[in-house]
Amino acid sequence: MATSAVFAQDWTVKAREEKSLVLYHTTNVPDTQKILDGFRQRAPYLAVEPFRATGEKLIQRITTEIKAGRHLADVYIISGLQAWLLKDAGYIAPYRSPERDRVNSALKDREGYWSGIYWNLEVLGYQTKLVPAHEVPKRWEDLASPRWKGQVGLEEEDVQWYASILQLMGEEKGKELMRRIAQQRPQIRRGHTLLGQLMAAGEFALAPTLRVHEAEALRRRGAPVDWHAIEPLAPNPPVCVMLPKSAPRPNAAKVFIDYILSRDGQEVLRQMGRNSSRVDVEQSIARVTKVKLMEMDWEKVQKNYARYATEFREIFVAGAAH
Repeated sequence: MATSAVFAQDWTVKAREEKSLVLYHTTNVPDTQKILDGFRQRAPYLAVEPFRATGEKLIQRITTEIKAGRHLADVYIISGLQAWLLKDAGYIAPYRSPERDRVNSALKDREGYWSGIYWNLEVLGYQTKLVPAHEVPKRWEDLASPRWKGQVGLEEEDVQWYASILQLMGEEKGKELMRRIAQQRPQIRRGHTLLGQLMAAGEFALAPTLRVHEAEALRRRGAPVDWHAIEPLAPNPPVCVMLPKSAPRPNAAKVFIDYILSRDGQEVLRQMGRNSSRVDVEQSIARVTKVKLMEMDWEKVQKNYARYATEFREIFVAGAAH
């Protein structure tokens, strides 16, 4: 620990000379602002310029910039699936933060390229004024019922959910179910936060991929929203922090990564209702600990991600456009 502290002090000194950093991320804006507020208390000498996009669009931006020889970002925060893509492309560098030892071993890679900062669980959200408790779907097959025609909301990049159903049921049966659900004309929206807000407002009754922390936040605000876990449920890959290989301000980046993996940074995430990646920070949502999870072959998902994304768009998004 003493050696780690010396190294951390070394890049903290150099970070003061760099003065700023650029953060590319997928986390919603209000939560990112809370993270940055906490970081300013830790490192007031660093100005942070955040840029947010959805996962696929952020990957496209990073790829386009790097191929053009433009290296703008100092830190990436993105889903584990995209983290694997960035590693395979050679776009990120290993960084073993002194705080990394306290991160759950299932939420970081062995080589030090990425570290989970929190993990999401997507549950079946429902609008309690529109869905009586006895009608809440208990199986994924229930979503194909004509009862839910036009009453299901999906996010336009719900590829992980699609892949998890195929792993759970098998490719053939899974695709058949996806097509049957698509026949009920689900509403396609951009962003899981918006999905929850629209469901709460009554635009549709069900959201099969509602982030559990957003469901709980809506409930706390008195919105007519609750959630149910259709078990076994696939957890999402962790949302990860990583260092771009050609970050223009690598020392500032390390200071930020150290903070977000620290207990202080993780407490900020926990207070938002996020599931912390650290083993010494309690989870914020008690109901989550009781959910039966399925084991996902995320390496298979990553290798087949392009195909899954194409199939999801063909089944759901392209059909919704007509």
